[in-house]
Amino acid sequence: MHVFFECYMFEDLLLPMFDDEYYPDILVAEVKQAVKQFARKVAKPDVSEVDIYHFAAETVVLINKMKPQFEDLDSSLDDTAADYIAEAMMMVVQENGYMDIEIEELVSNREW
Repeated sequence: MHVFFECYMFEDLLLPMFDDEYYPDILVAEVKQAVKQFARKVAKPDVSEVDIYHFAAETVVLINKMKPQFEDLDSSLDDTAADYIAEAMMMVVQENGYMDIEIEELVSNREW
């Protein structure tokens, strides 16, 4: 059941970015992979809120490094993308039962 849930949960992850032609699908797919890696870390047993913020910071660093790739394809990690990514990461933590995580703190080290 957990595997089914995981597949279902990720099915719609970042769908608005995939649907928007402004964001290159190939790069959105890479962002999605980064969020999925974040989700795997969050889903491990005995994860603390401190761990979650640490995992989130690592994920955002990976996404920060993609900024030039978006720009090379006449796109950007704009405020709208930031909202979609933050919401996806928030969905991950809430699905794992962490309801006290602050969305802005999850992506506080973003450079986009």
